[in-house]
Amino acid sequence: LLTHALFKALLFMCAGGVIHSMGDSQDIRFMGGLSVYMPFTSSSLMVSNFALCGMPFLAGFYSKDFILEMFSMRYVNVFGFFLLFVSTGLTV
Repeated sequence: LLTHALFKALLFMCAGGVIHSMGDSQDIRFMGGLSVYMPFTSSSLMVSNFALCGMPFLAGFYSKDFILEMFSMRYVNVFGFFLLFVSTGLTV
């Protein structure tokens, strides 16, 4: 839960930085070429997005894997497993 909060906060900080650098305009049509003009912010945005999706070797992957492992050790019916893996697949 802590990793989710940290990476979500990083996403909001990156979005605020992009909006501020565009002259407080939120029109996405004027935000082209973000990686050229703001490479650090763009990289941070991508890393935090990948971490929230649970990409391997990032913090979100290990926390999501731990939750799935703990849930799979419990006695749960087939519907519970189906619901767990469908919801996990939707977050990727």
